[in-house]
Amino acid sequence: MEIRMLALLGKTVSIMENLGFAWLVYTGFELNLWERLLGEKTKEEILVENSNWNPLLLDHWLEQARIQDLLVCNQGKYRLSKMGKSIHEFRDYGLEALYKEFALHWGPRFAQLPDLMTGKTPRALMEGEMENELISRASKASELFVWPLLRGKCEKERWCNVLDVGCGEGVFLQRLAEEFSCLHGVGLEINPAVAERAAAQTVSYQGRIQIESCDVFQFVDNLGTYDCCLLNNNIYYFDRLKRVELLSYLKDFLSPGGQIGILTALRGVTPSLPIFKTHIPQNLMSFFLACHEGFEGLPSEREVLDLLEQSGFTQIEVFPLPFKVSHYFFARKPL
Repeated sequence: MEIRMLALLGKTVSIMENLGFAWLVYTGFELNLWERLLGEKTKEEILVENSNWNPLLLDHWLEQARIQDLLVCNQGKYRLSKMGKSIHEFRDYGLEALYKEFALHWGPRFAQLPDLMTGKTPRALMEGEMENELISRASKASELFVWPLLRGKCEKERWCNVLDVGCGEGVFLQRLAEEFSCLHGVGLEINPAVAERAAAQTVSYQGRIQIESCDVFQFVDNLGTYDCCLLNNNIYYFDRLKRVELLSYLKDFLSPGGQIGILTALRGVTPSLPIFKTHIPQNLMSFFLACHEGFEGLPSEREVLDLLEQSGFTQIEVFPLPFKVSHYFFARKPL
């Protein structure tokens, strides 16, 4: 067999394996199989608990999960492997949302790519669940890397008033308020359901955290009062012209010398550690976003730097997060 054909077949088999892994993990989340299999269970015991399940498909799921080292099997009894336990342990760190994205949204959208590229099918608006819920929840996967940086910046700069635009469920505001007793925060969240959850989770902070459900351009407050404004994983919701308008609008809320922080994945960045050997994941995310009306994809580092300069910010700092999947940009409003 010609070497090129062999290489192509190898790539194809790898695609099949990766797709299978995504479908297995997603199904395990949806059916709560990762928790069910913390202890040993036979296929028959699972079916007794779920009499409406298809035995043939369950048998295939168990077999494939074992083949992909997500389960171990001993005398017909299945339980989670180390990797399976990791999937269960970290499901709330954005993993469950990520796999739901892949299974329900990425595949169908990329299947339309030939018609999208030729104009036979217009770029449609992003599905409501994807735009309003999944992107926000999936971004929690970066929380473990973001928090140490954010904590260090707050400690160094002595932020007292923080505005978090697109705050999601207010996780970073809560962590900042817990760590720094003098800090007050306002979170803006356009999705009413998410804002309601954030408000419920922050009620114990005795008024130090305020959540508002509104579009950022409808936000009204005293100008020049915030030490920092955060834009975490949402700059790509705005096109290039709107980004300049957004940053110029938010700059008025910052005190002189106050900072804006933009966290985003970037297009076309070379990774720094071998665990991620390519920059394909970011570029695929950018590609997926660009398949939707109103999205241009992820920005490049140069585009973010130009955006900050064009909006009148100075003293720009760039902090690559581990693996360079995402970067945090901080810049100051002039004194």
